[in-house]
Amino acid sequence: MSKLRYLVIFLSLVIGLILMILPLPDWAQIYRPNWVALILIYWSMALPNRVGLWTAFFTGLLLDTAQSTLLGQHALALVIIVYININFYQRVRVVPLPQQAIYVFVLLAVGQMIVAWVEGITGRPVPILAFFSAPFIGMLIWPWVFVVLRDIRRKFVLS
Repeated sequence: MSKLRYLVIFLSLVIGLILMILPLPDWAQIYRPNWVALILIYWSMALPNRVGLWTAFFTGLLLDTAQSTLLGQHALALVIIVYININFYQRVRVVPLPQQAIYVFVLLAVGQMIVAWVEGITGRPVPILAFFSAPFIGMLIWPWVFVVLRDIRRKFVLS
């Protein structure tokens, strides 16, 4: 039964993947927050011994496959985001949610820079609005993501 409780983490990442591949109108694509990164930030902050670099790497590969992007670009971005988060999670967990949201914005912007860098190398243009809008939207929804995932973690007694 103990191992089945951690299925919740896997299911939340699957929901994040589904939210990343749901079709949106063209004008709304650039506003889509990186749901997988938000969920990984929460879990690596709440359970750094359970959700780490390998989880980020394999989730990133699944995201690359699901979005038909260059294999490894999201994996690299998510690994760097989770690496930074694991190094700072003890300091960030104790600050209020608005300050955590700013921290999340920085992490999402770092991930966006890495994805944009890889796409720039491959010759795909990256609009500047797309660069800042998704991390900004992620920052705005972070408090709700945090509260929902925290309640799920408490309900299933994940520690």
